[in-house]
Amino acid sequence: MENLVNRELYGADLANEIEALGGIATGIANRWLLGWPTTVQSMLDAKNFFDLLVIQVDQEKQILASESAMRHLSPAEILCVYEIKKSPPC
Repeated sequence: MENLVNRELYGADLANEIEALGGIATGIANRWLLGWPTTVQSMLDAKNFFDLLVIQVDQEKQILASESAMRHLSPAEILCVYEIKKSPPC
């Protein structure tokens, strides 16, 4: 499992909650932070980061778990087929 990037930004409690969701959550949080740091900071300021992260995690997990016909594709490719945004919600 990858480490949470810039863990201090989230604070200890939120960082622990993100990590407790598992590797997919950590990966999404890292992707969002590295690609859209201003948006992530806005989400943290609005205190809705975790709720939006949970929604994204659930959506990605559901698609990846249910799509057995596309096992020849990588998880990123499967999510692309379903037009799942890589960016955080605006």
